[in-house]
Amino acid sequence: MIKTPETYQGKQVIITSDRLVFNAREDSIFSSNSTIAFATNKDFHINTSDGASGKFAVNSPKIHLGKVKQDSKLADNPAVKGQELEQLLNDILDHLNTLYTVVLPALHQITTIPSLPTVPSPANIGLVSPLITELGVLKGKINQIKSKNVYIK
Repeated sequence: MIKTPETYQGKQVIITSDRLVFNAREDSIFSSNSTIAFATNKDFHINTSDGASGKFAVNSPKIHLGKVKQDSKLADNPAVKGQELEQLLNDILDHLNTLYTVVLPALHQITTIPSLPTVPSPANIGLVSPLITELGVLKGKINQIKSKNVYIK
């Protein structure tokens, strides 16, 4: 468990100042054999200034976003992959559009005895069966929209 900066943790360097600036001409590396923790009572900013080509990259097997307190668990709600979700939703909407514009108007109703309620014709199975199969395929894609790396609250 990480202790607050005010808590003594063995060998350490403490610098107290109104402002600290570390300015490297090339790049900077912060490395630890365990944990690196940043703490602030206000905002925390990470800025890039290389115009459109500036990037903020986080290279980690898992990323948990959200306020984490000492005794609470990490964020566990998988983030959604936007492009995959967009494609899946478009596929579902296209499929429903086909159902309403092509299949339903083509369905035939039959009656075995005049004046009794009509029932769906067995011929409808050929129209509906492929759509039902495709809906199963689309439903199987739903688990692909959840990120395996990024979790949010």
